[in-house]
Amino acid sequence: MVEPEFVPDPLLVAVRRLGEVLDRFDDDVARSLGVHRSDLRAMHLLEHGPVTAGAIASHLDLTSGSVTALISRLVKAGLVTRTVYGNDRRVANVALRPEAWQRLAAVYSPAGQRVTEYSTTMTARRRNETVRALHDIANQLEALREDG
Repeated sequence: MVEPEFVPDPLLVAVRRLGEVLDRFDDDVARSLGVHRSDLRAMHLLEHGPVTAGAIASHLDLTSGSVTALISRLVKAGLVTRTVYGNDRRVANVALRPEAWQRLAAVYSPAGQRVTEYSTTMTARRRNETVRALHDIANQLEALREDG
């Protein structure tokens, strides 16, 4: 019996390629900053403003011990500040230091510029359809993760 040839959906192939390229890019960024990938993911979360250690743990699916170690590494590296409320170290706000924001901007700005330059070559309709499709795909993958 001959197995039918599997032909993956071209959109799936493109999405997987984009994911792989972004993963490699983030690996390079983490290395350049001297941090772990999970540390970098936390820093991305902090780009929107200070958050609690608990929110970092929840967003990154980390235990309280793991997030405490992650925050300690980032504090030691001079990338974040941790503000503890009272004597309970579990209740802490974590924020990016301005220097860390500048370092992130320095490595991500060229990528943002390239995407923006490409985006300006697209018609408004194609750009809007692409943006909508990428969000729709992300929503489908999140739903799959939540179902599983």
